[in-house]
Amino acid sequence: MEWRAETSRGLVRPKNEDSWSVVDLPTGWLAMVADGLGGHDGGEIASALAVSSIQEYVKKHFADDDPANVLKQAILYGNGKIRESAAGDQGFPGMGTTVTCVMITCDRSKVFVGHVGDSRAYIVSNGEIRRITEDHSVSGELVRNGTISEEDAMRHPGRNVLTMALGTQETVDVDIYEEELNPDDIVVLCTDGLTSLVSPQEIYQVLVMCDKDQVARKLVDLANERGGHDNITVIVLWPQAASS
Repeated sequence: MEWRAETSRGLVRPKNEDSWSVVDLPTGWLAMVADGLGGHDGGEIASALAVSSIQEYVKKHFADDDPANVLKQAILYGNGKIRESAAGDQGFPGMGTTVTCVMITCDRSKVFVGHVGDSRAYIVSNGEIRRITEDHSVSGELVRNGTISEEDAMRHPGRNVLTMALGTQETVDVDIYEEELNPDDIVVLCTDGLTSLVSPQEIYQVLVMCDKDQVARKLVDLANERGGHDNITVIVLWPQAASS
């Protein structure tokens, strides 16, 4: 599998509270992005802990159960680890993060997505881009009930107000998705520093027009050109690029 990733603190935030990871597993691949709650103490600690603890759990339990349940339990494990840290000397009370992660099977035929918050996963397939995840945010709720459009949500004052995040609650509802992968499909993970400034169709245009080595950087640059008001992280994966 081929992949590219880029991250930036943007042009406004004093530090980058995003974390990301792509790792090989004996049964496939695991990739994730996490966006520490902006403006909250310990956001960067929470996002880094989410990535490391989910990775730890998946590596230990990938053979124990079906991928969807392993992913769900890994995210719940991450939630517990963040809360433990927040209650101890290494963290801050109330610190939290989003997380969106994917497990791609070793035959590259399926992708399992686990999600809490408003970072996103997309699949580019058959000439179109499709969002897999739903935003756990005030604007996301308004889109789902038909009050505002997707375009309106990019500018809505509630776009950064989360209704669910890791670490901020004792229990979280983890969204799990299972998708078939076709030859030439592309999987994209990103934080809302990108999606609040760059539309899905613009993401698609960059993916199909730019060289693989340029796409992640181009998307980050595009968000920064439009103000870069948040941290920006992008992972682009081509699951079947290396298949025989």
